[in-house]
Amino acid sequence: MARPAKSIKIQMIEGNTNNKTREEITKRAKAEEKFDVVSSEHMQPPVYLGGDSKKVFRKIVKIMEPVGILNEADIDLIATYADTQVVYTQVMEHLAMEGVIDPNTGNPSKFIGERNKLAELMRKLGDKMGLSPQARAQIANTIAGLSNAGKEDVSEWDQN
Repeated sequence: MARPAKSIKIQMIEGNTNNKTREEITKRAKAEEKFDVVSSEHMQPPVYLGGDSKKVFRKIVKIMEPVGILNEADIDLIATYADTQVVYTQVMEHLAMEGVIDPNTGNPSKFIGERNKLAELMRKLGDKMGLSPQARAQIANTIAGLSNAGKEDVSEWDQN
């Protein structure tokens, strides 16, 4: 199975294990700059989101703006997370009102399975956006590594 692509900055922190030339590194860094972060003003929720989902969308964008990893290409990912969180909240409210056991059958509520599926989806999406403690720690390590990247001099393309 192929490994997921990594930013050239992260590759440099890890020590240029792919043995890229200075020219390849510079070219890749300039290409990645085209995906630079945009301000939260440009990160508007899609029109198809409901009111509660739009609130969650805006909250995530505001929280993640200082980290500087989200851009307009992530709008659908954030929208999916926001919508999933709202549905998850509705399922949890239903379970709180009705209970985890179906009174008609005595079996566990069908909403428990839905809750578990939604929680797993939120975890996966959250990890992609840096919304979990582990993902944030990984981002912090990457940022810290860039500030003192001694394995490879990246200053030539990192100052723009």
